[in-house]
Amino acid sequence: MDILKINHLKTQFHGLDGTAHAVNDVSLTMKKGDILGVVGESGSGKSVTALSVMGLIKPPGEIVSGEILFDGTDLRNLSEKEMRKIRGNRISMIFQEPMTSLNPLLRIRDQIGEMVMEHQNLSKKESYNYCVEMLEKVQIPHPEKRAKDYPHQMSGGMRQRVMIAMALSCNPEILIADEPTTALDVTIQAQVIDLMLNLKEQYETGILMITHDLGVIAEIAKQVVVMYAGQVVEKGDVFEIFDNPKHPYTSSLLKSIPKLGRRTQSSRPRLEEIKGVVPDLFTVRKYCDFFRRCPDATDECSKKRPALVNINSNSAVRCLKYEG
Repeated sequence: MDILKINHLKTQFHGLDGTAHAVNDVSLTMKKGDILGVVGESGSGKSVTALSVMGLIKPPGEIVSGEILFDGTDLRNLSEKEMRKIRGNRISMIFQEPMTSLNPLLRIRDQIGEMVMEHQNLSKKESYNYCVEMLEKVQIPHPEKRAKDYPHQMSGGMRQRVMIAMALSCNPEILIADEPTTALDVTIQAQVIDLMLNLKEQYETGILMITHDLGVIAEIAKQVVVMYAGQVVEKGDVFEIFDNPKHPYTSSLLKSIPKLGRRTQSSRPRLEEIKGVVPDLFTVRKYCDFFRRCPDATDECSKKRPALVNINSNSAVRCLKYEG
């Protein structure tokens, strides 16, 4: 069953320099209880897609067109009051940096308590007890004491666990995790990922995992969407894409990942880089956005803009090599 289906989403930001096409005709599907990975460089449109789903695009940004179907309901047709009943309740989000996402002036118990009182109709005392219970579930030691702390009194890993506790406090059907491990060291990253997987099994929550870390996606996701310059360039089964990437951008991303091996330093090849920079989002080009960086580019790539082509029922790629 599809719990989230995005069809031809376009989100733009208007400024003095023109209009930035941050998300340009993005379509993706997420099944109930699955983990869908969304990967790409900074500026590829991953986070803006997530904010569009949450209804958090504010002026000068706007969702220009497309559908965001959550359990069959188009979220774009809901009023702000109706959206507030879904946001943080049925759909929750973990933001990139917990220190800026948590209110520095409120204790942890008040921040989690405010959410569950709003959506679960709990009293203040009940919300405090529930907060302690959620902190315990995300493996924060001494939860009774920590519930009284302010965010600055916690480490980065602990603040991220608080964000996860907040996001899961209302048993959401979808959890959007936007770079949840970026600011954490490797050990804490592994702990946070294991925690999210355990809680997913416990609550049967679907997870939309946004990251630039392909290693994380390979470990936990079932399906993966690769974004570049505001568009989906490839999507499909995670094993199929990692074993046999179709798009040159996906292939280049995979070649840039360090791999463990027994070769000596002198025989180890250099990591491949993707030459050039991400194109600006203010221009909708009549040719492939990846053309100037693509190792497989042909003259045709400089003259025609590729469409997203279905390879089979489960995968698609945006590349002229597969058209026709």
